[in-house]
Amino acid sequence: MRIVLALAAALVAGTGPAARAESPLGPHALTNLSDALMRAYNDDDAAAMHGLLAPPLRARYTPEAVRTALTRCRVLTGDIFRLSTPSWGARNYGFFAVYAETAVFEMILEIGPDGRILHWVITDDVTADEQQCRLSRS
Repeated sequence: MRIVLALAAALVAGTGPAARAESPLGPHALTNLSDALMRAYNDDDAAAMHGLLAPPLRARYTPEAVRTALTRCRVLTGDIFRLSTPSWGARNYGFFAVYAETAVFEMILEIGPDGRILHWVITDDVTADEQQCRLSRS
């Protein structure tokens, strides 16, 4: 009985096996990753962007495919001057304004529990089926 109570107390306190298996994202994980993403983007650094991807996206996109996506994105936006703080979202996803050379765009960024990109799109039409600037599982 003591073991069950101790385990229950540990789970409630967030120190049990489930808490250790998948640590929650910190409060700044999304904005920190968006800053790293913007640096890699403006530096035209496909290898750095590839390193920001979660394992499912790394398996889907080779570094060469990330280079191609980055080139298509930069044709759309040019350099990014700054990103807004997320206008809506949670710790694992956010909707940003992208202030770029050519216009203001929307950016949707979703990150996994490891703080890496699961979905990323910069667009001027979030409802479009085809997106010029996207790295995503689907």
